[in-house]
Amino acid sequence: MSNETSAAEQVCSENGTSASRLTEEQVVAYLRNNSDFFIRQEDLLTDLSLPHESGKAISLLEKQVTILRDRGIEARHKLNDLLKNARNNDNLFETTRSLVLSLMRAGNVTEIAEVTRNQLFKHDNIDACQIILVEHPDLNVSQLIKVESLEKLKNDFNDVFRLKRTHCGAVTEEHLAYLFPDSDQKILSTALCPVISNSEILALLAFGNRTENYFNVNLDTLFLDFIGHVVGAALDRLLLANIE
Repeated sequence: MSNETSAAEQVCSENGTSASRLTEEQVVAYLRNNSDFFIRQEDLLTDLSLPHESGKAISLLEKQVTILRDRGIEARHKLNDLLKNARNNDNLFETTRSLVLSLMRAGNVTEIAEVTRNQLFKHDNIDACQIILVEHPDLNVSQLIKVESLEKLKNDFNDVFRLKRTHCGAVTEEHLAYLFPDSDQKILSTALCPVISNSEILALLAFGNRTENYFNVNLDTLFLDFIGHVVGAALDRLLLANIE
């Protein structure tokens, strides 16, 4: 009795079936449980061949090497992506930390706006940054700080203020020119973050990137939303101080 027959009989015995009804799943299960099968059947390897994309037949060993190599490449790519995301998160955390400390030292609204723009612009993935303050009766800021009515901001960027969270994607050329009039970069994607405190809209933060779809609907905006709330709290504190 040959080894192949013995193997088939063993599979059938384990599954309670006859050799004539041996299924592909049973063969797969047997090979998984007997990973050294082809070591004991070296001659069988030379008789097996698999079609290749090029049309050329390759041996089972060659196919196995190809699969393992491809899996290794895929694993490296996933690891590189994880490391890249980790570096980006570390970068963003450091930027956020520096921003929070600077906002705590800011003495007026102008300083808050300047500190916010300057600190965030230092981040590697932000090629353009703008803060637009909402008009307020007691607002007294430098002419270099952009100020706009809430009505216009809501009209031009409705989704941002309707959802009260960061909105990512592309905007019109007209809006790009409005948001980043001094930018010497061609901005292809944007993230617009509402600055809110106690449910009151105080400003709009705009971030730009030269890469198309860098800021996209699938981007995790947790840090950006947090920045919006931090800047909102700082603005609210000084606006209340001016009122009092």
